Amino acid sequence: MAANQQPAQGRSDAVGIALIVGAVLIGLLLLVKGYDAEGGAVAKDDKASGKVTTTTTAPVAETTTTTLVTNPPAQVQVKVANASGNPANGLAGKTRTTLQGKGYTQVSITDAPSAVTATQVLYVAGSQGDAVAVAAALGLPPTAVQPMTNPPPVTLGTSTVLVLAGPDLA
Repeated sequence: MAANQQPAQGRSDAVGIALIVGAVLIGLLLLVKGYDAEGGAVAKDDKASGKVTTTTTAPVAETTTTTLVTNPPAQVQVKVANASGNPANGLAGKTRTTLQGKGYTQVSITDAPSAVTATQVLYVAGSQGDAVAVAAALGLPPTAVQPMTNPPPVTLGTSTVLVLAGPDLA
C-alpha cells in the first residue's frame, strides 16, 4: 500500500508548488504594474526628469436625480373622490379632513363613478411633486402616485391632484 500512496503524495506536492509559484508570479506582476485595488495606476516614475507622478482613478457612480416641484399645501388644489364602492360611508369627507389637518385648504370632494381596490393619487402634468406630498400626507406609499388618466375619472375643475380614496383609507 505504501507504494500506491507515494505517487499521490508526489502529485499533491507538485500541485502545491505550482499554486505557490503562480501566486508569486501574479504578485510580482501586480507590483511591477503598480495597480491599486480599483485598477488605477498608483505611481509612474519619470526617470528623465526625476519626478514621480501619482495618478488616482476614482470610481464613477452614476446617479439620476429628478427634482420634483412641490408647492406649499395651501396652494395645491386637490379633489378627493370616494372610490371605496360605498358612497354612504363619507370617505371623501374624512379624507378631506385629514388633508386639511396637514395644511391643504383647497380640497373639494365628490364620488367616483367606480370603485378602486386601493387608493390612488393621480396628478396632471407638472404636479407630480404635489401628488407625492399628498400621498405622504395620507400615509400612502409612493407607488400610489400615478399620472392622470385621459379622460380623468371625475371632472377635475381647477384641481391638479385627484385622490381616488379606496377602501384602504376607509
